[in-house]
Amino acid sequence: MLGNIYDRINDYGSVKISLASPNDIRSWSFGEVRKPETINYR
Repeated sequence: MLGNIYDRINDYGSVKISLASPNDIRSWSFGEVRKPETINYR
């Protein structure tokens, strides 16, 4: 049974990649910056 599931994972016809709009990106964000020194953390 697991073999059938894994066989279907690689069974696809195409992949679509697109850019997100600024409003979409804003809708994914949450929280607030509490320590500004962490913005430029490397």
